[in-house]
Amino acid sequence: MHKRAVRPERFVWSMLAMAITAPVWAHHSAAGYDLSKTLSAQATLKEFRWSAPHSAAVFTIKGPDGKPEDMTVASGSPAMFVKQGFMPKDFQIGDKMEISWHPALSGHLGGMLASVKFPNGRVFKDVEFAPGLTPSDVLKQAETAK
Repeated sequence: MHKRAVRPERFVWSMLAMAITAPVWAHHSAAGYDLSKTLSAQATLKEFRWSAPHSAAVFTIKGPDGKPEDMTVASGSPAMFVKQGFMPKDFQIGDKMEISWHPALSGHLGGMLASVKFPNGRVFKDVEFAPGLTPSDVLKQAETAK
């Protein structure tokens, strides 16, 4: 029987590929957020970044001392917004919104966006990290909220 030797260059390329892809898997997880908790607040949109693979928003909310505090939340991809009927023009700086988010495990103010209720009553829900809901459940909820 012929034994096949492992070629060192294949081993090196395999290890390199695994090293490069490991951070990608870590980046596309919700490991840094407490998905068992959802916080909510009235907020003013200060900044919105429509970008792939994840969008992000900065909201101003009332802090525990009653003073305004800026909070950054990560959110889903632009494709998720589009599937629910939202476009960049829907995110107007200065708009007052009701938001909910899963807090960061680090304890800093911010986290992963769970939902946004826009001034016109439309609701966006993050289907990527919605605990216990399938994407179709969330899309049905978004349809009924229109």
